[in-house]
Parts: sequence; C-alpha cells; structure tokens
Amino acid sequence: MIFLKKEIKKIITNQYCSLLNAINIMNKTGLKIIIVIEKNKKILGTVVDGDIRRGLINGINLESEISKILNKKPKTTKKKITNLEASQIMKVNYLNHLPIVDNFNRPIGLYTLDDGFKTVKRENKFIIMAGGKGKRLLPYTAKTPKPLVKVFGKPMLEHIIIKAKKNGFENFILSINYLKSKIKRYFDDGKKYKVKINYIEEKKPLGTAGSLSLIKENKTQNVIVSNCDVLSDLDYGDVLDYHISNKSDATMVVRRFEKRNQYGVIKSRSNNFIDYEEKPLTLENINAGIYVFNSAVFKYLNPNKKIDMTEFFLKLKKKNKRVKIYPIYENWADFGQRKKN
Repeated sequence: MIFLKKEIKKIITNQYCSLLNAINIMNKTGLKIIIVIEKNKKILGTVVDGDIRRGLINGINLESEISKILNKKPKTTKKKITNLEASQIMKVNYLNHLPIVDNFNRPIGLYTLDDGFKTVKRENKFIIMAGGKGKRLLPYTAKTPKPLVKVFGKPMLEHIIIKAKKNGFENFILSINYLKSKIKRYFDDGKKYKVKINYIEEKKPLGTAGSLSLIKENKTQNVIVSNCDVLSDLDYGDVLDYHISNKSDATMVVRRFEKRNQYGVIKSRSNNFIDYEEKPLTLENINAGIYVFNSAVFKYLNPNKKIDMTEFFLKLKKKNKRVKIYPIYENWADFGQRKKN
C-alpha cells in the first residue's frame, strides 16, 4: 500500500517529540512508524514500534525525546516503483515500511506491507483461559459465561479468536469450566472461523494458570496463552517472535502506565538536600493477561492444583528459568470487570 505526501503529514514530526506523543500518533493513524525531519524538512531518521518497545524495555521514560531511539539510517527509496517491488524490498530487509523521498531527501510518501502479505501462518497452539465465573461482571454472568459477554456487539472471546486468526494462529485450546456447555455450543470446533478449536475442562476452578497442567503436548513447543477478557491491538505473532528470539521459557505481556505525582519531590541523602523534581512521573507495569510459554515449563505445575499466573511466574523464576516481559503501548483493555459509575 502506498501513502502520498498529503497522507503522511500526520506521521511526520521533529526529534523533540516525546515517546508518548509518538505512541499517540501511531495509535491514531494505525501506521507503526514516525518519520523525523530536520528544520530543512530532510529526513533525520525514523522510529518504528519496535524502537519504542526496545526503549521501554531499556527503561526510557515516555516523556523522553524520540531522538534517543531514532534510527538515523532508515531504508528509503527515491524511485517510483510498483507495490510488488516495494514489498520485495521490505521483505528482503525485514521492514514493514519504506519511506519515499525526493532528490533532497525530503519525505513525499510511504510504502507499507499489506496485512495479507505480512501474515505468517503459525502452527503454535493458542490457549485461552475461559473457565472463570466472572464474578466481577455480575449480574451479566449469572446465566452467561464471561467469554460470551458481548463487547462491541460480539462475545469478547470471539474478538480474541478473530484477532489471533488474523495474526496467523489457527489452533486453539479453550480452557473451560463455568457454564462450559454454552461456550462449546457457541464456538463448536471452530469451523465457522476457519480454525480448529479443542477444549480442556477443569473439574474445579484452577486459577489463572492451573489448567495448563491439563495440556498434553507430544512435543515441546512455544504456546500463546491469553485471558478471555483482555483485548488489544498488539500482534500476537510479534509477542511470539520476541519470546523465541530471547530464548525465553516464559514471557509476560505488560502494559505500561505512567502516573504523575501531584507533589514536587525532594531528593536527599543523610538529610542533605540533593535535588528537586517537579511532579515526577512514576512508571508502573501491569500484567496484561497475555503470555508465551515453552510448554516444557508446564511440568512445574501440579495437576489439578489451583495456581494463579503471577505465582507461576515467580515459581519459574525460582527455578532459574528465563522469564521476560514484553511491554506494549498498543490499545489494551480489561473487560473482565464492570465500569464504576
């Protein structure tokens, strides 16, 4: 797909733009790239979503300037080429975007990979924890299982399956317990979504991780695990690739939030004044309810014993397993609780 000069104005900024503003631009435009220009409007560099993610992992504050994560040597093209030629260049160079520049190195357009071209078929299992009673959603879950509670006109679990299918996943396992017959009746074997759905049934509630002990894999593989009530714009395949590239045993997706202190903070040491910071931001990571595991770690779960996901991660850490986090800035929401009036 090609975007012309008029269309890319919204993703052009200067090096003093903050990470937070860059994230807002990406979320608003749907294009996961920012083109950074100098005063003379020449390209200074680019920032893509992966650059932001690596910056967050390395502890860069969202108020920091994007110059700290800038790719100063982006791949560009001056030639008028076909979409197919642009796609081939991006594929060879592992790119999702290819800026078009004029003879003065000023941005005049942008090639992007079409969604259909980018999709990679994933053989990995996609496990969805759908057995909870959904007490936080009462009275809606009194007669309806939480996964079937509708969000934007569809059951929340249906949104996850459709999104995962778009990201290349076709093999699903639903962990069910409460009102399980209604879930099985609605989703059946997955044919209507052109995917395969199998089920594991908890005889009793096993927490947010316990039912993973019921999964029998013939071989070790990496699997995605998601709560049934969290929706996000992230690409599940990107999380899997990150997990694999880092040789992780377990990866937890975290959503980063920044809170501004309402007071100025005095920094001191041994009662000596050191510095002052006006209403600083504090960074917090929250569990986003999406994970990737090497299935070999499931042996550390006791069969049919209740355990929550955070407790399982702590257990793996004590076993000296490689445990990573994957910070996201994409839109994310937990629909597992009612909004307070």
